[in-house]
Amino acid sequence: MTASVRVVIVRWRGGDEIRLCLDSLLANAGSRLAHVVLVDSGSADGEAERLAADYPEIEVIALAENRGFAFAAGCGAAEGSEPLLLLLNPDTEVWPGTLDLLIEQLVNRPGAAGCVPLLEGFDGESQHQWQLRHLPKMRQLAIGRPGNHLCSAPPMQPITVPQPAAAAWLVRRIVWEALGGLDPTFEPAWWEDVDFCARLDRQLRDPGFPADDGFFVVPGAKILHGGGSSVSALGPEAFFSAYFTNLLRYTARHHPGRLGLIRRGLQASLTARMYLRPGQRQACRAALAAIASRPRRNPDYDSGQWMMRR
Repeated sequence: MTASVRVVIVRWRGGDEIRLCLDSLLANAGSRLAHVVLVDSGSADGEAERLAADYPEIEVIALAENRGFAFAAGCGAAEGSEPLLLLLNPDTEVWPGTLDLLIEQLVNRPGAAGCVPLLEGFDGESQHQWQLRHLPKMRQLAIGRPGNHLCSAPPMQPITVPQPAAAAWLVRRIVWEALGGLDPTFEPAWWEDVDFCARLDRQLRDPGFPADDGFFVVPGAKILHGGGSSVSALGPEAFFSAYFTNLLRYTARHHPGRLGLIRRGLQASLTARMYLRPGQRQACRAALAAIASRPRRNPDYDSGQWMMRR
């Protein structure tokens, strides 16, 4: 088996979790690890330079500004020829044997676009309900929710996952490039992974596409995951604004005929939340203002212009 992997980790601020991530990855990745790229997305805190000095075995790309997770991930994936790409969040730790098992399972399913491990919190709790989902339907989008949980209990066998969270993705480069990677117009983050999976689902129906199945989860492969670091760094108002405007961006691309309905549903949902959850009042107001300022249509939503600008 000769498949090799390029690992792309995107960092934006944060603390020592990135060092724990790198230490676990380099210690436990196995023989098929070809290259590790850490993309610092405009943190401007000097840590990118320190990490480059402390980890000479990895490549560090320091971007001048934070243009979002999707843009930074694309920068890290752009070079090289490794057939497999592993997108890995900086607040993760890789268990021994996990990467080898993921690669082995993906190689044995040549029609699959990619696979994911089963994420577990540092408290020992499975994150399967957050991680493994269906693509969202109209009802979920109208109240600002992602797709339904795929399973109520952690899966015991590999199963297809329509929309796994992008905290840890092993994806074939040929599929990544055929889809143009993650769309950087979903900035700074959120909904870019849902958009990728929705575009993947649509392309699976094309006989010329280099995969005939989507992602699947490998329960025996485990990665520990913290979560929430970007939310705390941004603050609730910026998070709500980004999350809900990117939800509208997703809707405009994949359900353009329902964009007005979803917009009105979000406005009603956020207005109700202001009174039901007083602690989120300012964040909801910020999201409502951001939604109101978005254009009714944006050519980038429905066209591939963002791909031509990469």
